[in-house]
Amino acid sequence: MNTLTDERIESMRSTVMHTVDVDVAKRGTRVRRTIGLAAASVLVVGGGAFAANLGGSGGSANGSASSAADSGASRSLDGGDSQLISKEAGPAAKPDGYKPIPPISKEPAARQVIVTGTVNLTVKEPKDIAGRLSAYVESIGGRVDERTQNNDSGGGSAFLKVRVPSGRVTSMIAHLKTYGTVDDVSLQNDDVTSQTTDLDARIKALQLSISRLEKIMGNADTSAELIKAESALTTRQAQLDSLEAQRTGLADQVQLSTVSIDISQRTKADAVSPGGFHGGLVDGWNALVSTVNHVVKVVGVLLPWAAIAAALGGAYVLIRRRRS
Repeated sequence: MNTLTDERIESMRSTVMHTVDVDVAKRGTRVRRTIGLAAASVLVVGGGAFAANLGGSGGSANGSASSAADSGASRSLDGGDSQLISKEAGPAAKPDGYKPIPPISKEPAARQVIVTGTVNLTVKEPKDIAGRLSAYVESIGGRVDERTQNNDSGGGSAFLKVRVPSGRVTSMIAHLKTYGTVDDVSLQNDDVTSQTTDLDARIKALQLSISRLEKIMGNADTSAELIKAESALTTRQAQLDSLEAQRTGLADQVQLSTVSIDISQRTKADAVSPGGFHGGLVDGWNALVSTVNHVVKVVGVLLPWAAIAAALGGAYVLIRRRRS
């Protein structure tokens, strides 16, 4: 049996570690760990055989061989894994700057409520009130999304769709009473707390995924890896943009409530114009003249028929007398 020397042990270690590096590149983390341990076992067995041949003096060589094997296996596992971890997006991937997702808070989330409503308002001048109400809404931090006015013969009307801060809806309705009569009020509350919480969680997860993909692209060694990571990044970014748009829309509806205000004109009582004696006399004379005119007109219509009837009656009387 040949005696193992330090040079031969080093040669064996180099050969085994080269094989480990080749297998590491082909198989992955689990296979690399197995091969690294196998390499360590081979070196330990070699060190034991060397110790058996050299006796007590060989103990130091055995120790050096074992430590060399352990350090080689460690370098194989740590070096290869750390290089691939930065390129993989699997569960074991922990790139530089990796931050674990914080645990879900058990504290109840603040309620997110969307308020919508309609109000019917009766006033004297709808056009004037519509302008004043628009200015008031803007003064409290709101805006007017729609405004229409109709000046018809029935008295006129106006319609406003306003967005006001959610905390000012009640005070705005109370302010409407200063313009006229508030006939009807209808308000609806839609709780979207769970929906906003879900959107926030999905947005945070996508942001973390995009951050990892950007690091993978920065560490990509081949064009295939770069293209694959870029495709995944594009998909994630599109999903993130869509979710952020939904979240922004919900936040706007929660912050500014939508109220539709229908403004109509109050019905006016019939006015009586004062005429006095002269006015009564004129109205009486006009009524008399109108009556005479109608009578004369009727007489004129009936006179021809009366003449015919008189002629026929006279002929009838004359015929009866001759027969008698």
